[in-house]
Amino acid sequence: MKLKISHDIDFQLIGIQSEMKDYQFAYFLNRSTLFMFERMIKDISYMINSKKIYFSAFEHREIDLRRSSFLIKNRSFYSKPVNNALNLFNETRIKQSTFLIPELKEFNYFMKFVGIWKKEELLEQKKFLTNLPGVNSPTNIDVGRIKSITNLIF
Repeated sequence: MKLKISHDIDFQLIGIQSEMKDYQFAYFLNRSTLFMFERMIKDISYMINSKKIYFSAFEHREIDLRRSSFLIKNRSFYSKPVNNALNLFNETRIKQSTFLIPELKEFNYFMKFVGIWKKEELLEQKKFLTNLPGVNSPTNIDVGRIKSITNLIF
């Protein structure tokens, strides 16, 4: 007998390629009238390869319109100890990276839109992102095709 878990996936997602640091990206987005991102109190965290990994996230809430948008970093770096008897040092650490959504490694960030968003508003958001310096090809993502979609449910 298999237990099937279904999730209420009620959000829109845009994948973004940008080499900007997360705080710089949020700053440039906040310079527009469209956003006022604030760093979330707790970063998104998941256990990956028996290690707790954190992904930075920023939130913009519009309570009166019953909607929110999130800027989420897709890649996180962590250090992993490597024990080597031939090494002069007791323990060496190597830097590794992992992805929140591994099947979409080509994107550095995701913008998640939750709540009531008109199609025209989402198009305006995407157009704004397209014209932002340092941002390459914002892409609408079909959330139904993402295997690790539960990583975006928080």
